[in-house]
Amino acid sequence: MDQAIAVVDIGKTRSKLSLWAPDGRRLVERDYLNAAPANNPAQLDLAGIEAWLKRALAEAARIAEITAIVPVGHGAAVVLMDGDTAVAALDYEAAPPAGVAAAYDALRDPFESTLSPRLPAGLNVGAQLYWLEQLYPDLWPRTGQALLWAQYWTWVLSGERACEVTSLGCHTDLWRPAQRRFSDLATRRGWAERLGPLRHAADALGPVRPALAAALDLPATCVVHCGLHDSNAALHAARGLPELAGGPFAVVSTGTWVVSMAVGGAGPVAYDPAEDMLANVDVDGRPIPTARFMGGRDYESWMGEALGEPGDPALLPRAAAADWPHPPPPLRAARAALELARRTHRALGLIAAEGPILIEGRFAADAAFAAALAGLRPAQPVYRSALTDGVAAGALRLVAPGVAPAGPLELIGPGDLVAPSA
Repeated sequence: MDQAIAVVDIGKTRSKLSLWAPDGRRLVERDYLNAAPANNPAQLDLAGIEAWLKRALAEAARIAEITAIVPVGHGAAVVLMDGDTAVAALDYEAAPPAGVAAAYDALRDPFESTLSPRLPAGLNVGAQLYWLEQLYPDLWPRTGQALLWAQYWTWVLSGERACEVTSLGCHTDLWRPAQRRFSDLATRRGWAERLGPLRHAADALGPVRPALAAALDLPATCVVHCGLHDSNAALHAARGLPELAGGPFAVVSTGTWVVSMAVGGAGPVAYDPAEDMLANVDVDGRPIPTARFMGGRDYESWMGEALGEPGDPALLPRAAAADWPHPPPPLRAARAALELARRTHRALGLIAAEGPILIEGRFAADAAFAAALAGLRPAQPVYRSALTDGVAAGALRLVAPGVAPAGPLELIGPGDLVAPSA
């Protein structure tokens, strides 16, 4: 049986498991639509995801000998642990009471120190921890620990606890990237010491739990790595591409969120938290200028019942010329792709992106979006990869550079567009 590496990507909307051969071929991919628990919709789907993950790993183990597993997770999620029991994992769209939120605001480190903007609902992990401490003090005992999202799944698989910088530096309010240390808030409230030892994303933390390996028919020697935040995995994949080597570049990681990251260059004149600008932190602890918006969610709203209609670059001029209250599906797809590109163009301007731009993730397959973005930024080459899963590619490159999927990027020709809207 051939050997392979598994990437476990636990996203906000969907979870995926992909299995990769040593030559970079994807052997299998399985996904799961995450669901809120029926008895508590403010919580993440811990039980459902875990049950699906075990089934998916058992199926993958029949295809290849899995030598390593790399977990990847979305940001702004933390699981509170009482010993070996997970007691809470808030969905970041759940909002704390106004009084709790106001009290938390007074405790945060200055934005200039964390480069973590104050975001709505529970999009700052610190706000989640404070909310649960204040309203449910018996839920999380002082001896309890907490695990950031990717590292929770590392623990599920291996029993080892850890934290790492890409997850800490993802608008949590818990990390000071310039100083490479925990925030004063995290230290003062005792959270820093409860998040597990700080490890590098590539570190092999240990083998799969023996009982789990036996139940799923995984090799006893299968190693679980620390893992990392999903957008930073996509960024790590981009660093290995020859088309982007030798100078500044930008990555537009697309999915539920559209996350634009600038690598190298002069950087933004200033970070504006009101624009959802922040610094992500790469696997080696370096701050990365970032601007985001919830593009995937907005795109679905714009498309409505036409969701799934492919975007046609040839329709972009008509889509830009007028606004229809109820356009037919092909024009609606072009219009939605154009609006997504305009917002991405603005985000790239905020972070002063220089050099080539790589589109990865869900919207890399949307030809109209790629052409529209190329038309809006004619001074910068815009690429997309035939591999739409840059997250998996980055996770692989992190632990086994020779296995990472490879292939030439596609240089996108610009669409024929009117000037971008303000």
